[in-house]
Amino acid sequence: MTKKLLLTTATLIGIALLAGWWFLLRDDAPPPPDLESAIQIASATQATSSTTTTLPSFTAPFEGESFDSVIELCDLASNSLQCEEECFADETTLEECVAEAEEIAATQSSPLLPTLPGPTVTTSTSTTTLALDSTEVADITGTWLVDTTIGSFGIDESTSSFVGFRIQEELARGIGEVTAVGRTPKVDGTLNFLEGSLVKAEITADLTELRTDRSMRDSKVQSALNTSTHPSAVFTLDKEISINNEQMTESSVSGSLTVNGLTNQVEVELQAQLVGEIITVVGKFEIALSDYQVEAPSASIVVSVEDEAIVEFQLFFVEATSENSTAAVVTTTSMDPLVIENVEQLNEYIAEAASFNQSDSDWLLPGNLDPSAGGAPGFTRYVFRQTSAGVVPTLVEGPIGPQFRCQEEVLPCSYLELKELLESNSPIPEQMGLSSEELAELVAELDVLSGFLEEHKDVNKACEKGYLSDRIQTANMGSHFIKADAFGNGFDPGEPEIILYARADGTLPSEALGQCRDGVWNGQPMTLVGSAFILPPTQKDNSHPKGFTGNLDNWHVHLNLCRGNSSGTDTFVPEEECEKSGGNFHATIGWMMHAWVNPEHDNELGVFSMWNPSIAPFGNTSSVEERFLVQGENFPEGAKQSLVTNFAFEDEIEVEAGQSVYFNNSDSVPHTISAGTPDAPELEEFDSGVLNPGDNFQIDTSQPGSYPLFCALHPDMTALLIVN
Repeated sequence: MTKKLLLTTATLIGIALLAGWWFLLRDDAPPPPDLESAIQIASATQATSSTTTTLPSFTAPFEGESFDSVIELCDLASNSLQCEEECFADETTLEECVAEAEEIAATQSSPLLPTLPGPTVTTSTSTTTLALDSTEVADITGTWLVDTTIGSFGIDESTSSFVGFRIQEELARGIGEVTAVGRTPKVDGTLNFLEGSLVKAEITADLTELRTDRSMRDSKVQSALNTSTHPSAVFTLDKEISINNEQMTESSVSGSLTVNGLTNQVEVELQAQLVGEIITVVGKFEIALSDYQVEAPSASIVVSVEDEAIVEFQLFFVEATSENSTAAVVTTTSMDPLVIENVEQLNEYIAEAASFNQSDSDWLLPGNLDPSAGGAPGFTRYVFRQTSAGVVPTLVEGPIGPQFRCQEEVLPCSYLELKELLESNSPIPEQMGLSSEELAELVAELDVLSGFLEEHKDVNKACEKGYLSDRIQTANMGSHFIKADAFGNGFDPGEPEIILYARADGTLPSEALGQCRDGVWNGQPMTLVGSAFILPPTQKDNSHPKGFTGNLDNWHVHLNLCRGNSSGTDTFVPEEECEKSGGNFHATIGWMMHAWVNPEHDNELGVFSMWNPSIAPFGNTSSVEERFLVQGENFPEGAKQSLVTNFAFEDEIEVEAGQSVYFNNSDSVPHTISAGTPDAPELEEFDSGVLNPGDNFQIDTSQPGSYPLFCALHPDMTALLIVN
């Protein structure tokens, strides 16, 4: 008897467990969105008649009814899964389940959908369309936005906008194949129409709000999609769509989907219908999880999950000027509100930039800066560096007036190229700002300097004449041999205050160099590479010191420099740290300028460039600029740094999708990084606002394409951002 009772009990428990798995994992996934239902929702939303809400009623199942009755009761609750889980917890009886189902459903139920107004929609068994006279319909135009106030969200039944997925799972224990569904109601999006066509569309879904039809899946789905790092999915339309005269469309369209930071092309099965003042859109498309490096969530009950998933969506759009939209933009003209906003914003930027004041002296910084680290010495007006005491300026360099940074390889900027330009009597490039007379005077001055350096080709000659080594060989520059008693003589092209030498073996030493002792060099063999001039910073205005003829000579001022003469290195640290390390701290060093007139080290970066690629470590012009880019502690990892300097952007800025672009305004005046062109600004895409010197701006990329940008304050400054 006891054995039989145990056997019976075990059988009942087994049946109960199987029933539990069945109700938890049964394939009762919510249906996919369809246009007919979406049209009914849009119509009901615009109904003018008042409606009453009715709570569902519940009837307890008759004795002997199966679990189906309880499940049906729970399905009426807005959170059916919680209802079922709580109802069947701790092996509660069927009667207790029914009572708890009624209690949970009564407290959680949502109001029923309002009754549809009769005259708005005509319905048949096959289609539901808005009854409009096509001859009276005007083209859809302007900008339309996702309206998140329409309807309510629930996994089992949603009358709101949502984006979601469905995917097939194979479950063990005889359960078989089921469909997993997840959805998020947090959706932003815009549609832009022009002359009867949809020309632009972008939809962004917040995946951190993604919920599935079984809550035990939610955390695993979030983890698989890597939402902590990439919280959003973004879809953009690749080509425009024509809208027919009935204001509806049904077609397959191509677009790009970005998930988990990866972007792929997709083909979307799309249906859309204008219902009154609401555009209803439903659709779906297939994706492969592996294309987005998403690994399907796993569990002991799950045998397998397909790699192919279906993305589905139901979206309701209202016009940007519609009173029904919480995101409405109120305008007083018939212009595109985004255009109006752009013009107003650009005028605000111009007014803000007008308040920017330069310092009274060219070598001083404006007093209203709050800079971040950035810039590149030799390539930008300002350089700011991160130190233990915060961000400090370390370099100020022209141009601020008429000076031209002549270091483009396509221009004849080197010493030998300037001589050839003069001798050939060829046209002088306009941007160099030189007349033929000025060119002749400049070359004559450089020839005088070249003759002086030829006399000091031997480093011992320099030692004999009183030049002393700073014992530091700077990369792409050499070591400064300085004649201190020449500092007060003023500018003289025939007597530079500094001669530059470098190790003759072409190496870059990691320790201090030798010294001049009793007029003789006691270090490794050195070779002549160039020269430099230095003047005290006595300028009282924003003009550069008098130097060579023309405007090609860019002087610069070093600030907050720690010279480690005994260690052979320069650093940028606070004064106290510098002194503790045995260095010599210089709050400022006077105006300096290099001049490269040694034919053996003719400089393709220009005769007055700070750097020379022909000096160790050897390279080309691009590698030199990359070597000296300055970044601070807030620089985004893996980002592309782009300098704004010399009143110019890079012509083309190329990155991979998902790679940030980090702009440094290292110029002498404010600029903006604004999307679009001066004639067609698109500030809603991205816009930095006014960036003072030392300010940075980051653009995160996700969607491949080409994006023009410009400076709102200097419309001739344009560039193209290319996202691969």
